[in-house]
Amino acid sequence: MRRAVRLAAMMLLGTLIASAQLPVGQPPKARPEPSPLEPIAWMTGHWVAEAKSPGTDRVSKIDTRYTPQMNGRTMSLETSFDGVLVYEGMFAYDPAQKAIAFWYVTPEGESIRGTVDPQPNGDQLYDFQMTLANGVSLHFRTEVHRVDPDHYVWTLFTNSEGTKWDKLIEVNYHRAP
Repeated sequence: MRRAVRLAAMMLLGTLIASAQLPVGQPPKARPEPSPLEPIAWMTGHWVAEAKSPGTDRVSKIDTRYTPQMNGRTMSLETSFDGVLVYEGMFAYDPAQKAIAFWYVTPEGESIRGTVDPQPNGDQLYDFQMTLANGVSLHFRTEVHRVDPDHYVWTLFTNSEGTKWDKLIEVNYHRAP
């Protein structure tokens, strides 16, 4: 009987050793989830534009860079006017708002926070508050219309009467060469 138990134990041990050496099947890899920033991913890269400052005839050269960060989970933004950095910030998906949120600041201490609402036609609607360094808060909207892979139109609106949106400026951005 002892011999039978010892033989069974050896067979079991041999089976375990043999099975441990066989390659273990790996479960199929799940497809990566699409990035929640997919609606703005096309903006990745370096964009340039020229625009008149509101109320003046002075034309500024605008330089904007969108850079994916953290494996596409966030996107940084840097905007310069005539070589001077004026905005620096980021975009990320906010699960509480179930929306792409953005936040950027200016060298003067102004804070811009809002959300991006992708529209059915492919455009984007940015709704945001700009808080000035003195604490005054202003409400703005921006519409971004993608003309083609290397050109988009950025239009800024202000809410002057509480219900009506007035166009302030329209800027044509082109992908930098």
